[in-house]
Amino acid sequence: MATYSLANERLRALEDIEREIGAILQNAGTVILELSKEKTNERLLDRQAAAFTASVQHVEAELSAQIRYLTQVGMCVCVCVGTSYARTPALCLSLSLQE
Repeated sequence: MATYSLANERLRALEDIEREIGAILQNAGTVILELSKEKTNERLLDRQAAAFTASVQHVEAELSAQIRYLTQVGMCVCVCVGTSYARTPALCLSLSLQE
């Protein structure tokens, strides 16, 4: 049961990242729209640029964490596959998922 809740948590984290990428694109669109005007609102540009930068940094950190996790699970499975114990890969994977 714990494995399913962890998997659901990982999926929710990816959905949050996806939503944040949408917000990044909206911020970029707002900046482009504002830059296309003859007289730009400097405050709006500064706020949107700061929000864009913060969001990109957050998405980068979250995606890096997801990649690290997948790398650890993948390495664990690869190491365990060559063993003579049939239950070891499943045990290794379940231990990785608990982290």
